[in-house]
Amino acid sequence: MVKSFAVFFLFFAVALAEIPPSANAQHPPRSPRLKIERIEFVGRQKTRAEVIYRYLTFRAGDQITAADIEKNWSLLMRTGFFKQVDIYTRPGSERGKIIVVVEIQERRWPYIQFEGGHSDLDGWYFVPVSVRFDNILGRGQLWGAQLVFGDRVSKVRIAYTHPSIFDDAMKLDIELYGGSRQFIHYLNGQELTQDVEMNGARLHLSGNHGILRYFFFDYRRANYTPSPRARYTQFDSTLQGLRLPRPLRTDLPPKRIAAFSLGLQFDSRDNVHYPTGGVWGALSFEKAHEELGSEANFDRVLADVRLYRRLTGMTVVALHARMNYASQDAPFYQRYYLAGANSLRGYSERRLTPVGYGNTLLLGQAELRFPFSGKRIRRPSAVGVLFFDIGGIWKTGQTIRYDSMFRSVGFGFRFKLPVIGLVRFDFAFPLNKFEDKDFKFHISLGHAF
Repeated sequence: MVKSFAVFFLFFAVALAEIPPSANAQHPPRSPRLKIERIEFVGRQKTRAEVIYRYLTFRAGDQITAADIEKNWSLLMRTGFFKQVDIYTRPGSERGKIIVVVEIQERRWPYIQFEGGHSDLDGWYFVPVSVRFDNILGRGQLWGAQLVFGDRVSKVRIAYTHPSIFDDAMKLDIELYGGSRQFIHYLNGQELTQDVEMNGARLHLSGNHGILRYFFFDYRRANYTPSPRARYTQFDSTLQGLRLPRPLRTDLPPKRIAAFSLGLQFDSRDNVHYPTGGVWGALSFEKAHEELGSEANFDRVLADVRLYRRLTGMTVVALHARMNYASQDAPFYQRYYLAGANSLRGYSERRLTPVGYGNTLLLGQAELRFPFSGKRIRRPSAVGVLFFDIGGIWKTGQTIRYDSMFRSVGFGFRFKLPVIGLVRFDFAFPLNKFEDKDFKFHISLGHAF
């Protein structure tokens, strides 16, 4: 079954690669390219020149257009280091040459920021309070304290990022956090919710250039404390102690988990907000072991691939295949779930997940995306979607079979809202009969993938 699943997505990937770009696609007229004689900085008092150069895509001697200047203005503004950025040009020493002036107004004090959005692997997040201390010493470091809400998780985190270590070869991220995650279980068709408190630290290294940019290294050390009670959602009742299902009782004692991860990541998308071409992929192996300081020994594997191909104009076909594996000794809060807005659509949130969560997860998704905002822009503000989802989840010892997988079809809309970002509405219809429900409405943030 797994082999046929892989062949299914490989077939679509090859088919997309063979589709030629549409002759009807509209391309903006080319603007004149001028050669940069030199680059000057105005207003820079504490920020080092190499920090600004880190975010600029051009250098002296390059040829640029007005579109390049607009893109680099956006890159500098998104750093959050500056209150204001202005990039303009003046004539150079001879015809065809220009001098690029980057004028900045630096931030001198911490500031409060409101955030919301979607990350490739962690899904949507919402940050009502974020205190930023970025670039205090002018070296480009990012400091922050945040209150974060995500997919049934809430936490307080303190984060530090140094974007350039080992001679700009790698980026370092350090995070301290504390909070809780809510887990949903289904017992005899009734929904139970259980909280798991967590606190810990994480160190993440990723490459900036060359072959290192495809690798990342991660070490995490955290304490997990599952609640001894699980609450029924639909009526005022709780289960605790011996009344809890056995897969949950065995994981109730608090545990310290320390794990090391090694991963590969690749991104050739032409636009992170609305990709019309390219591939995004991640492959990682994680090992938790007592020699690392862990009280639970287990392995986890993640493989995630996303393909994008433009059909005509801004209409895009997007494909997604994901595989997760956790060994038998992984606690339930380190395993996987299936169903919901950020998983297999058409079913209630986590409804297809076995008690104690799953050890092996397969998920495939296909979408046809088409803007209907009336404008052909690289980041449409309104998008329609037709989709197909297929997935299955199994515990250790269960046989992975195609006939035990679930499928759904549907349509949806995405609207870009100020501050919050892209809001997603999906109308999904399950193709496998389950609890006599033939429709499910989902709301979330960001694209499904």
